[in-house]
Amino acid sequence: MSSRDSEEQSRMEKHFVTQTVHGRVLNNTNEKYMLPADSEEHGRLDIQHEMLKAALGGLYARPPAPAVRRALSSRKEDGCSPMVLDIGTGSGSWVVDMAKRYPHAEVVGMDLAPPNFAVTPPPNVRIECDDANLGLSQYFPESFDVVHCRCITTGIINYRALLEQIYAVLRPGGVLLTVDCDMLVYSEKQEPISALNENEEVSPMVGFTWMNKILAMAYEAISARNPNANAYLQTAKWLKEMEEAGCQWEERGEKAVWVPLGTWPEELNKEPVNKREQVAAELMREDFYRMGATLRPLLLMSGHFEETVDRWIRMQEAELRDLKAKMYVKVSQKERTLLVLLSNEFGRKQPQWICNWAVKKKPSGSPEPDARKSGSPAMEQ
Repeated sequence: MSSRDSEEQSRMEKHFVTQTVHGRVLNNTNEKYMLPADSEEHGRLDIQHEMLKAALGGLYARPPAPAVRRALSSRKEDGCSPMVLDIGTGSGSWVVDMAKRYPHAEVVGMDLAPPNFAVTPPPNVRIECDDANLGLSQYFPESFDVVHCRCITTGIINYRALLEQIYAVLRPGGVLLTVDCDMLVYSEKQEPISALNENEEVSPMVGFTWMNKILAMAYEAISARNPNANAYLQTAKWLKEMEEAGCQWEERGEKAVWVPLGTWPEELNKEPVNKREQVAAELMREDFYRMGATLRPLLLMSGHFEETVDRWIRMQEAELRDLKAKMYVKVSQKERTLLVLLSNEFGRKQPQWICNWAVKKKPSGSPEPDARKSGSPAMEQ
């Protein structure tokens, strides 16, 4: 197939799986997930991807990195290439970077709409337009060495069932990686105070922020479409329950990663902020700055007036330019409670990212692969 024919086929595929709503391109197959799938949104996701690389120190959290290297090492015993699946691949940045890091592996990106690649993907990348809600039965059991999910639960009807399906397609020794953001923000003091309506009185220490307004309204709209949108809060619990029910995990883990909105802090986790953390903080601010435009179609579809939504976005963007408000939003494991703390010009915000991982146990006596034949630890982190 010629390059021109391939581009024409890609355009035809996008025509069937996407729709234009309020001036943005959205998927046309899953009504639960109503965030854009156009080049503008994928540009924001590219920024988010680079932010997470800086915040995590690589393409995934550091603790499971050795297990990932082992899982993706070259295998002589069966001659099969290692396989990676990225569910909800978005802009495709993660699959491109993984394919470059592990050129001997086949990396599959799945999403409701095809990505708008910022760069030409390597030849070991394959993209599939599919809905994970339909299951993973198209893949053979134990066919993937790594399965990655980033911020997908807003569009997943039964996340617990998907985790069980992922376990089924993981090879022994395979690694599940998930990354989620609660879409709300925290102050460095983490002191909860009830959120105020934009029309309520603002005191010197307690008030209202536009960033929180937009995120709260978006969360309400997302939850109306999918009551299980915050299922990621149960990931660690469900992985444990799966193990108790017979799933063989060799190891499991969860880690919360804090990223400041902007380069305001001098310390992070009681340590001086380094250059990598500064990069992550500035990219996090740029990511959230663009969030209002991302959420605009969803908010309009939910019945909010266009003039109102556009005003929210203008005010939210101005607020992020100044970064004067301090906000804390607490997410518990049983329910999500919106809590806001505001202060004067010295206030700041921090989003929280939650990483989970689990390694599928190998049968006893299985040989250990040579991890040196995969991506090196230095390159990875």
